[in-house]
Amino acid sequence: MTRLATDFEAFIQDQLLMTTTPGSNLVPETELWGVADRTFVGRISIRHELNDALRVVGGHIGYDTARKFRGRGLATEMLRLALPIAKSLGLARVLLTCDDTNVPSIKVIEANAGVLEGVRANDPNKPRKRYYWIDLQTI
Repeated sequence: MTRLATDFEAFIQDQLLMTTTPGSNLVPETELWGVADRTFVGRISIRHELNDALRVVGGHIGYDTARKFRGRGLATEMLRLALPIAKSLGLARVLLTCDDTNVPSIKVIEANAGVLEGVRANDPNKPRKRYYWIDLQTI
């Protein structure tokens, strides 16, 4: 978030460049920004499909809240608002992953009807990953 805070115009240009020249390992995605009182508070990305890498880390939806706005329920609300958009993209269910040690993210996902599929150790040097599915048929 530092680049965003220090050079917003450069951040926007980077985002536009990513949109127009995706790499071979990227999938189409919709990125949404959380804004409160004209202040950027976070972002959420909805990936329209999964590739092999996203099945292991990342899933369909990833989010981040600006550090000074964490702990206020904003990520929970951003995810809640993003789920109907994911459904409108034709997704029936979405995968979300997070570190097993990331209690705030676990709470965000579970507050939005995330069902834990399992926990796996993918890298012995990193925390285990939790894999959640959210069924979009019920929203």
